[in-house]
Amino acid sequence: MFDLDNWNEIWATITRNKLRSVLTGFGVFWGLFMLVILIGMGNAFQGGLSKNFDGFATNSCFFHTGQTSESYKGYRKGRWWNITNRDVELIRQRANTVDLISPMLFGGGGDKNVLRGRKSGSYGYRGVYADHFRVEQMHLLKGRVINELDNQEARKVCVIGKTVYETLFDIDEDPVGQFIRLNGIYFQVIGVISPKSNASIGGRPEENVFIPFRTMQLAFNQGETVHFLACTAKEGIAVSAVEDQVSSIIKTANNISPTDTRALRTFNIEKQFMLFHNLFLGVDFLIWIVGIGALMSGVIGISNIMMVTVRERTREIGVRRAIGAKPRSIVLQIVSESFVLTAISGVFGFIFGVLVLEGISSAMSITPSSGQDGSFFVEPFISFKVATISIVILIVAGIASGMMPAYRALKIKAIDAIRDE
Repeated sequence: MFDLDNWNEIWATITRNKLRSVLTGFGVFWGLFMLVILIGMGNAFQGGLSKNFDGFATNSCFFHTGQTSESYKGYRKGRWWNITNRDVELIRQRANTVDLISPMLFGGGGDKNVLRGRKSGSYGYRGVYADHFRVEQMHLLKGRVINELDNQEARKVCVIGKTVYETLFDIDEDPVGQFIRLNGIYFQVIGVISPKSNASIGGRPEENVFIPFRTMQLAFNQGETVHFLACTAKEGIAVSAVEDQVSSIIKTANNISPTDTRALRTFNIEKQFMLFHNLFLGVDFLIWIVGIGALMSGVIGISNIMMVTVRERTREIGVRRAIGAKPRSIVLQIVSESFVLTAISGVFGFIFGVLVLEGISSAMSITPSSGQDGSFFVEPFISFKVATISIVILIVAGIASGMMPAYRALKIKAIDAIRDE
């Protein structure tokens, strides 16, 4: 960037005006420090929000019934109805946009409704298909999850949440193959799970017992009822297309008005992720605007101080021009001085910012619940890509801060400079 032969002269100029250099460089130091801190905390915020939905299929949508709000085909409004097994089969046959289909049933937790020997607890339970664990992904701690054969044969097996396991079993005891009693019916434990996401469907998974969907319909006299339905879109298809097609199939099969928005409630995960994506873009934009603004204020300060330096060295520059110094050497000297001052201040600001983020990360890692239980923050960090961009901005800013003073130095005429007092 600058001529090494002039290094001593550049450094001497900076150190000659120590106080002025420190005060001017502090603006760049603070600007880059703030940029690093803002980016790191922005990443922590984005990571926290994303973590709350980690594990949910981003191409999924959900359906559940409500009370009709319109009369249709002889049916009066205010009718209660249910999705049924027949609707699930119709969706399989007609919905060419759908990849996975996972109907669900929910059971409330009565008082001490889950028992094993003398140990008991009050927990909810769900009837699910095997595909449920692809829509709402889980950490498998022991054994396996429910498969298609379990559902087809209506096996009395179950997958229990981590909290249920800790209540009914001793530490390090293997629950797989053992039996628990759920609402008076015995089920064999085949696995233990814990959730990946802080968001959940029908209660916290770690506090639930999962049984095959068909088993729950038969064992608990649920008939053909479906309480909740999850669907995912095929690759390359928008979730909104699935939402519209499945809604149309269900409404037609159950004599629901196509315009009745209250009879069938839907929830589109893709839309939620798009909202978060747009929010993140806005946060990133604001962070970069504020951070670069703070950095530019420091750069402007350096540019101003270099203008003062050029004015103070008018006679020196004029003499150098008179004895044959090329314009290139004058420009390089001024730009090099501003670049060195900017680089030193910026690098210290960057390092200090990274150290502060590391301190915050270390403090958060001591707390076991950081980034969990619905927290909106994870440990702050700054990526290598962003660090590289920050350094490039610093280099460009350092060069830019010296261009105006250098241009002014070139405008100085040798005869006027020699006469200057």
